[in-house]
Amino acid sequence: MAEATNTFRLPHQLNVTEGNVSENFKKWKRQVEIYLVASGAVKKDGAVQVAIILNCAGPNIVDIFDQIQWTEGGDEKKPDKLLEKLEAYCNPRKNEVLESHRFWMVPYQEPFDNFLTELRTRANSSNFQEKDRMMRDKIIFSVTGKLQELLLREDKINLDKAIKICRAYEQSNKHVKELRESTSSTHTVNKVTHHDKFKKKAYQPESKRPQTRYPQSQSKTSYNTQTNNKECNFCGYKHERKRKNVRHGEKHAMRAKVETILKLNARKYTQSAQHKVTKKKMTAG
Repeated sequence: MAEATNTFRLPHQLNVTEGNVSENFKKWKRQVEIYLVASGAVKKDGAVQVAIILNCAGPNIVDIFDQIQWTEGGDEKKPDKLLEKLEAYCNPRKNEVLESHRFWMVPYQEPFDNFLTELRTRANSSNFQEKDRMMRDKIIFSVTGKLQELLLREDKINLDKAIKICRAYEQSNKHVKELRESTSSTHTVNKVTHHDKFKKKAYQPESKRPQTRYPQSQSKTSYNTQTNNKECNFCGYKHERKRKNVRHGEKHAMRAKVETILKLNARKYTQSAQHKVTKKKMTAG
């Protein structure tokens, strides 16, 4: 049997100095009970089981064992009595008001299961008569926004239903966030691709731009001058049109007016001279 005992992993030592000592003892006790059954030590003499328990608990617990005051002689050789004494040592008298205050002060955190685990631990230490109702109320009071509205909307909601709603809401939020991130990344890629296409289309290197071909015998300047020389509507001559010369029409109109007056005066003068010559001839005849 000794060989069989060595094939099983020993439970970790009992920690009575750090963390929640009461919870430490509960978890450690459960591991010790499993070990005693699995190894077959539970069938051995009580004194042997006590020795195995102390060996698993560690040297600090051995020192505590030596200071325990036993009610009856022989209790120190009974494993159940030893576990009772260790539980009493790890669970001093509790202040129920303080434990209740700690329960109600547990802050909501995500993921929801972490919050639920912490809440259960505090509820177990608070000695509530209606633990499930207290946990249900604490969950509804702690959550906010849309989730709280969903919980308050339910009629005759119990703890199990509240837990299911919170888990489903948290899961759906994760899915929505994932879809939004995927859509946003796709939109960004499409926007960048469209922008790159526009840049390629809008910008062309100077070597690839279409060039105007001029006759070999003419330079660019002379070609532009000749092509821009058109007949003027004001003066009748061909010359280069310049948009910046806004008074071009006024100058040509004045010049045309002067030329017209000069022509009329010249015609009158010619007619008058011819009339005088004709009159002299008639007088002489």
